[in-house]
Amino acid sequence: MDKEKNLELYLKKLSQLGVDVSNVSDNFKELLMNASFVPQDDYGNAHKGSLLEIVLRVLTPYAIKLNEMLPAEVQVDKNELIKICMLHHISKAIRMVPNDNEWEMQKLKKMFKYDENQPSIKTGLHSAVLAAQEFSVPVTAEFMEAMTINDRDLSDNQARFHCSTMASIVRMANEMTYIQINQKK
Repeated sequence: MDKEKNLELYLKKLSQLGVDVSNVSDNFKELLMNASFVPQDDYGNAHKGSLLEIVLRVLTPYAIKLNEMLPAEVQVDKNELIKICMLHHISKAIRMVPNDNEWEMQKLKKMFKYDENQPSIKTGLHSAVLAAQEFSVPVTAEFMEAMTINDRDLSDNQARFHCSTMASIVRMANEMTYIQINQKK
């Protein structure tokens, strides 16, 4: 599917979930449409447009499946889960820029680099800020926990064993996504 159609589908889905997409700047839409999910192209996923492609077709479906595997009484709200998954990586649209170092691109397959002009905060936290700024998403404690769960160190036992079900699903869906996209093509 092409980048324009992915952006159209992405914005349509967010709108269906009650997210206000009417005030999102054209500049941010363009950045989202062309964003890469990963900086390094070891497995063919570091390219313009891979962010929305992977979020729509890999990450979000994994999260839905994980939620459906749980007993009904502990499942989370499906629409909230989808919204969080769709917003979880949006900061990559401004945090990662095309690499201008030919050696790194050829030898390391590092097609994108982190923009040094962006704040020195983690991807999830930055995405939560952008969700509030660009999409007027209300920020709750559960939303922030789920948005920042992958920012937490793996040795953080509070995050590992005591986070909400929503955050656990988001973390596991991300892990499954990286397993899938890191397979040799």
